[in-house]
Amino acid sequence: MASHRSPASDWYKTAFRYDYLRVYPHRNDEEAHRQVDFLVDNMDIPPSCEVLDLGCGDGRHSLELARRGYRVTGLDLSEELLERARRRTAEEGLDITFIQGDMRDPPGVSAFDLVVNFFTSFGYFQEDRENARVLDAITRSLRPGGRFLMDYLNREYVISTFVPADSRTVEGMEVEQRRWISGDPSETGGHVRINKQVRIREDGAERSYDESVRMYTLDELGEMMARAGLEIVQAYGDFDGSPVSADLPRNILVGQIGQSGEAGAFGETRQPGESRLAGESGSCADAALPDEKKAKPCP
Repeated sequence: MASHRSPASDWYKTAFRYDYLRVYPHRNDEEAHRQVDFLVDNMDIPPSCEVLDLGCGDGRHSLELARRGYRVTGLDLSEELLERARRRTAEEGLDITFIQGDMRDPPGVSAFDLVVNFFTSFGYFQEDRENARVLDAITRSLRPGGRFLMDYLNREYVISTFVPADSRTVEGMEVEQRRWISGDPSETGGHVRINKQVRIREDGAERSYDESVRMYTLDELGEMMARAGLEIVQAYGDFDGSPVSADLPRNILVGQIGQSGEAGAFGETRQPGESRLAGESGSCADAALPDEKKAKPCP
């Protein structure tokens, strides 16, 4: 078996630059539009609510939310991606607040009605306790009755479709990706990660970036959320609204702060089709779960 060096524990400080946008060109505005459609259809969060886009990158979801009337704050560690986000926001004449910061430290306490976390912007940290701090930050960011959406990888799908290497040319740039899984997925509670080295050759020069994401099972993630005071209400396997399945790539989790300050066990999570996350009303207060204490309305 080939051996691989371990990515640096702080790989995320250098991975998310302009090259990142070029390596993943399909992560674009069209995709963000579809994903925000999903959010609007399944969460019924009315415009004028305060939304935190946690790990906002170059702002593609933030911009789409703002176009629809939401009051958006985007937080990301990458100043390069934030610079692009601010430029695009100014070009469209939108009003979005972008903050350079660590996702473990919320930009406001009880300041948001909704927190969104798209495209596996979770599990970056080496220690489980540091990843748990991200969930704590989501809880602290939300107002009473606040909601969240997390778009996370499906570990079973990643393992079953694993491709150790590939190469392609993007905009004249040669991109080679090598992947490996560390940890034993068969070990209950084991520390399992998907790792990647991205090597780029362009204009006679070569550069490389690492990625390393902790792959939690859905049960593990549900337990972590419960400890943070978050309750998963519905789980989807893709942005078409399909139920979670080993054959689908995503774990898209929607939920709220646990009722009475305590999250429900993941075993009690409703599956798609059993209930809606929100009602049909046009205010955050009325967009409530069954038997839920209503949240404060958006101003």
